[in-house]
Amino acid sequence: MAQQFWVNNYYIDITRNQIHHQEQATHLPPKALKVLAVLASRAGEVVSHDELMALVWANSVVGPNTLQRAIAQLRKAFGDDSKQQAFIKTHAKKGYSLEANVRWEESNVAASQTESLPDKGSARRNWLLAIPMFVMLLVGVWVFWPIPQLYDQVTPLTASDEQEYNAAYSPDGKYLVFNRFVGQCESHLWAKDLNNGQEVRLSTEPGTYGQVSWSTDGTQLAFIKQSTCADVIEQNTLCWQLQTLDFAQAWNGNGQNQLRYDCADTETTHPTWMNDGRIAMLYYADGAQRSPNVMIYDPIANQANTLELAEKGDIYALDYARETELLAVVMLLDSHEHRLLTFTPDGEIQSLATIQRKAYQSVYDRFPIRFTPDGESFLTEVNGRIYRLDLEGELNPINTVFQNDLSMPRHHPTENKIAVTHGVQNYDVGVLTLDNDKTTLDFFARSTSTDINARFQPGGELIAYVSYRSGHAQIWIADGDKSYQLTQFENGIYGSLFSWSPDGRRIVVNLNNQLAVVKLNGDYQVLNTMIPVFVLMPWTQHNHMLVTSTQTQKAQLFQVDMQTAEVKDLQVSNVMWAAYIEDGTILYADYQKQFWLLSGEGRKALPTISNKLVGKNALLEGSYLYGIDMQDQLWRYQLNTNELQHISTINKDIMLISDIKNGQILASQFVGGRRELLELSPEAK
Repeated sequence: MAQQFWVNNYYIDITRNQIHHQEQATHLPPKALKVLAVLASRAGEVVSHDELMALVWANSVVGPNTLQRAIAQLRKAFGDDSKQQAFIKTHAKKGYSLEANVRWEESNVAASQTESLPDKGSARRNWLLAIPMFVMLLVGVWVFWPIPQLYDQVTPLTASDEQEYNAAYSPDGKYLVFNRFVGQCESHLWAKDLNNGQEVRLSTEPGTYGQVSWSTDGTQLAFIKQSTCADVIEQNTLCWQLQTLDFAQAWNGNGQNQLRYDCADTETTHPTWMNDGRIAMLYYADGAQRSPNVMIYDPIANQANTLELAEKGDIYALDYARETELLAVVMLLDSHEHRLLTFTPDGEIQSLATIQRKAYQSVYDRFPIRFTPDGESFLTEVNGRIYRLDLEGELNPINTVFQNDLSMPRHHPTENKIAVTHGVQNYDVGVLTLDNDKTTLDFFARSTSTDINARFQPGGELIAYVSYRSGHAQIWIADGDKSYQLTQFENGIYGSLFSWSPDGRRIVVNLNNQLAVVKLNGDYQVLNTMIPVFVLMPWTQHNHMLVTSTQTQKAQLFQVDMQTAEVKDLQVSNVMWAAYIEDGTILYADYQKQFWLLSGEGRKALPTISNKLVGKNALLEGSYLYGIDMQDQLWRYQLNTNELQHISTINKDIMLISDIKNGQILASQFVGGRRELLELSPEAK
């Protein structure tokens, strides 16, 4: 079937998912254009519903209104509707027909192939005559083959000295609500009038505010307020609450947060206000390492109900389209596929697709979603780049003037503009000096980017760390007073975890979810294990290393033979951190911050250090374990005697202690950074 054809004076280009008319290009979903191609191939004939579904959505699970929605999209592109039916006619209980003149681009080529071969003279004349036709063809290709749109117009939305992030346009596009950073774990909600630039603080008290969702009429804001760091220290637990705010009252300085649903110690995320006034959200009833449920909260009835979906997986993203009144989630399957679903608020699945990851993306990269205004595609971001994701799971990069450091994209409700957060938080690494009750961090690697997770070389004087200063996560080496980049991986390493080999001659990193062993001259060898590596643990045994991978369960612990790449399932899951101790026993922490000893005799709990660890990294030196607690206390635990000792209070901005050697501790400290809100748009034609 041809990929380009004419329907009356509309030019259809299936390869670009576009309909051209009077120098205007209309983008349509690929499935809608495939419906048109089927109808065009049998113009004037009635094509049944069942045949269209079989030809266009073969081997796909879709809702009953999917075909009708595609027909409506096509009619809209042709300036048609269900009353006129000038282009596409509905035949009750039968199907559809295309009532228009269809011309195929390949017809001239096919006709020429049926003609007899000309003599040499006529061939020369025909060749000369073909030159202007060829030129016209090139012009046609140039006109109709659209260049990918470049969002090269950048408008700053904020210009303060603070960090701003997480923007959301009002439904009419006149206001922007966002978070403005106050300090670790705290921010305020702000709003900006996009017509005159006026900014107003909406929240009266600082807090840990998540993403904001506007009500359909633009009068209310919904968000999850999480307990602050101070609350956590005082109560020794986390708390989540669904709250709302009257926008007009808050804009005029009279805003008061209204508690809608007290989720207490159950993690709750992604509040999403629907057209009927209810609020959808993700509710982690079984803990953060279990798949959440989609919960629908009714503010009028003050009731929350769990929505059951026929498709099962680990849900991590949720959004709602006002135009189509459909919810969407992304879930991770045991097969490492990311499944995209749209469904009604009653749970009836309308579409289902597998996201087609790019070759350079990890199986563990996640795809947060935000519907575009038409409800037919999404914006997502992966590793600092933004993409358009369609309902069939196809990812297409959105070309911008920035190569990375973009996040949280939101499309303008009526214009071709995208609000994004640009920039990252900045961390630097240094040596932590303990002086009685005071600690100081002597930095040895500083940049305007993130430097993190420094580790001493066993038996040597070098220090390795991860830096993003080249645009991707790479291993850097600090050698005395100089630093240099060791790895040159095209897309960087996955995450910021790595480990020295026990002899200090090599470094192992996570490269495309496989272990790559890097020599100190930059050469490397990949160990092709049978599992996609998620987290790699400290390499403390000569021939074996611990890693986690998500197979049938989340964060399963495996042992990797560093000579043969063979893996052994250790039959334990939900592992956050692990290391071999001196006798070959495994010490590990789960995601609930419980510590365990794992041996051939089973596992044994260590209640003395239960919930004592902030972050995901502990330090093991001999029989001593080090960590930081919620009160910013550096502690040391003696495995043999079960003795817990608090060593010192450290700076609250120290986010990670990564290694210890001869009494010296390497740490990573938050030093600020810059995050600002920008609006990206294509150049006006």
